[in-house]
Parts: sequence; structure tokens; C-alpha cells
Amino acid sequence: MSEGVGVVEREALAAARAEEIAGNQAYYRRLERIAEMDRLGLAAVTGDRSTERLLQENWRLDPSKAGRLVAEAEDLAPRLSLQGQPLPPRLSCTATVLASGEISPEHVAIIRRAMTKIDRMEHVDPAEVPAADAYLAEKATLFPPATLRRLAEALLAKLDPDGAAPDEDADLFDDLKMTSGLDGTLEMRIRIHDAVDAESIREGIGVLATPTGADDHRSLGNRQACAFKEVFADALGPNGLVTDTRQNEAEADEPGPGPGHEHGTDPEADDSGANDTAGADETDAVDAGDGAPLEDALIPEPRRPEPAAPAAETARGPGRALLTITMDHRWLQLATGHGTLDSGALADPATVRRWACDADIVPLVLGSKSEPLDIGRRSRLIPDAMRRALNFRDGGCAFPGCTRRPRRCHAHHIDHWGNGGPTSLDNLTLLCRHHHQVIHHGHWRIDMIDGLPWFTPPPWIDPDRQPRPGGRSAAVV
Repeated sequence: MSEGVGVVEREALAAARAEEIAGNQAYYRRLERIAEMDRLGLAAVTGDRSTERLLQENWRLDPSKAGRLVAEAEDLAPRLSLQGQPLPPRLSCTATVLASGEISPEHVAIIRRAMTKIDRMEHVDPAEVPAADAYLAEKATLFPPATLRRLAEALLAKLDPDGAAPDEDADLFDDLKMTSGLDGTLEMRIRIHDAVDAESIREGIGVLATPTGADDHRSLGNRQACAFKEVFADALGPNGLVTDTRQNEAEADEPGPGPGHEHGTDPEADDSGANDTAGADETDAVDAGDGAPLEDALIPEPRRPEPAAPAAETARGPGRALLTITMDHRWLQLATGHGTLDSGALADPATVRRWACDADIVPLVLGSKSEPLDIGRRSRLIPDAMRRALNFRDGGCAFPGCTRRPRRCHAHHIDHWGNGGPTSLDNLTLLCRHHHQVIHHGHWRIDMIDGLPWFTPPPWIDPDRQPRPGGRSAAVV
């Protein structure tokens, strides 16, 4: 199906690619010139305080850009030892691929930022630092900066699985500002620090903002605004959160019966309730010590029972969002490492355990085989269990470089179902609407290698047609 890409089109693509490569090569030569200026001490000769200042004056640069160029030159250009012996660049692999024009300055910025964090990790073996540079440089030749940023974050998480301890007071810094216009309009700005709280808001709005059908031509922003209004319409409706809160406040304001009344306040009951939270850890410890297997105590019973079916006449709003937190079973047992949300954000083990108590949260613990993930040829449709497995494996659109979240993706049969392809994990991958169309155009090829999707580009993108790992599999380090 490549008849639309003829000789003229291929020559135009090749010329554009050559210009991009030449621009990246010129950028590296620029860094070499800066390193040479620094070695020669030209700033002292010209009377400038530093090489950064010399660049500001000579090239008319802002201070921030001049400082960044000098720092990049220190990391990527060849150096001299104190004895005058030539030394390779600090980030030799990144320097090599930039000098060849295979990566851009945006890639370089991401790699340098990640390497700076690795250098600050006291427990990391210095021998692992060059390997990290080689890994990121190689990935930079395959993916755009947005994907490289995700890969760098995954590498940092692997090298430092515990990460930073969660801030117990993070909620105190959450902020919501509302500005009302004279015409009654409302403008809002919100910042949520807890990654799981933020994920629940994104997921809930995402569910309600799903297009209602093929004739729903609203923009994403408009659909999200409508979803936000729907949340508050439900909260203010019958049995809604705001309505129930108002009723509880009204009941609390009413004078109650005196002490000792069977419906009055029971001091002993209050004391018991007050100790529920304080003794939760002790209860868990007792339960775990009664001979129950450790894994049985990992995920407590839901702290909120499943709601009973509403009466027929009771109006009911949309259901709450369903979140998935993925965590390695061994990490959950040892209370170490981190869980991963669908967005890629990390959560500490305590947070995973806390949120897994919620009846509306699905803890997807790796290693579990309780759900069937292959239904063969019985159906073209994807069951929920298989869809969750796809969401975890691909992490969203699996096409290299795409960051579309799982909810915005289709499950694509690599071997078409109508041609005998099975509905199984080994024959499915997630693709957003755009890349689904790209794949069906026929220029790219998808192959499953060791259970993961790999994408082979057309020759005008990569003359060697080297397969590229797709989706979350690209972050396997």
C-alpha cells in the first residue's frame, strides 16, 4: 500500500531529514567551539567575567541560554586532563549521537537532567553511570523527547525504587482559586499534589468526558467542562455528596437527647470510634500474625462497602471512577518499591495499600493468574480483564512516541480478526485513533516479540527499517 509515496515524495522526505541531521550536527560543532573558547580562556582576554558572559555579549544570548550552552559543552565536548591529556566527553554516548545528528538539543536536555539526578544518587555504583548514558542515548535515537522523558523517569525509578518519601502534609498545599466575572462566569485554577488524588480526578473527568457518539463534535475542553458540571449536578442532587452533607449538618444542629439516651451520644462509642484509626496498624499486625499468609494481609477489606442497589424511584448519578494501581507482588509484600498509575505517576507502597482499601480501586498486582487473559476466537470484543492487561502492558497508545492515555485508545488486532486473528494478548495492542489509521495505511508493520509490540517503520523514516519497541515496553530497562 505504498503507492502514494513515489520518487518525488521520497526525495522531499530525504532532503528534509538531511537538513534536520545537518542542524543537529551544527549544534554539536557549536558546543565544540564553546569548549575551545573556554579552554583558551578567551573570557579573560576579552575582559569578560566568564565564558557565559562572553557568549551573552558576543552572540547576543540571554543569560539562561548562555549558561546552558556552556554546561552542555562541558558534558559533551572532548576535555583535557590536568596534565593536558585528551579525555572523552563526560557523556560520551550522548555526544556521539548528537555529533552524528541523530538526536536534537531537546533530547540532550532530557538526558543531562536525568544524568544529573543519577550523579546525586549516593547508592548508585559509578560503573552504572556510563551504562545509563548509553541507554538514554540509544533510546534518544528512536523516540521523540516526550517519550525519552518517560524512559528517563522509568530509569530513575529503577535505580532508586524507593524514591522520595511521600509528604504527609502534601494536602495542605493543595490549592483551588475561583474567580467570578461580572457576567456570572467562573474561572478556576487548581493544583493537586498527591499523584493518586490527581489520577482519580483525571480518570473521573475522563470517563464523563467520553464522546456520546459519532455525532458528538464538541472539543475535548468543552466535554471536560461539561463533565465537571455533571459531577456537581450529581453532588447537589438526591443522595449527592453536598446534599447528604447539608442534611448531616442540619441534624447536628438540632438539640439531641440527654446523656444516656439510647439514640444519644455514647461516650464509650466515641472513644471506640476515635481509636479505630489509631489502632488500624495494630489490627493489621494482629491479623497478619494469626497464621494468615502474608499476601492475604496485603490488601485490606474495602473501607467502604459496595453501595446497595438504589430504589427504583431514586435518581442516581454517574458511577465513580475506577482506577488501577499496578505494583509488583514482591514489592507489595516487602513494602518497598512503588506502584504505577495509568498515567505513569508513581505511588509509594503505603499509598497503594491505602487506596486499595477503596471499593472503587482495582489493585492490579503483577504475578496474579486469577483472571483469564485469552479467549481465543470466541469473540472479537475485548473483555475487561484483557483490557486491563493491555492498559498495563502498553501504557496507552503503543505507537513509538505517542503519549495518548489508555482510555483514548482502541484495542487493535495485529492479525485482523476477520482474517482469523485471535482475540488474545499476543495479537492485540493499544492504538489511538490517529495511529490506528496510520497502521491501517499499511506503511508500518507491527510484530509481537517476546509478548511485546514492536513497530517497524517505512524506509523513508528509517532506511534500515529497524524495529522499535512500542508503548510501555520501550521503558523496560
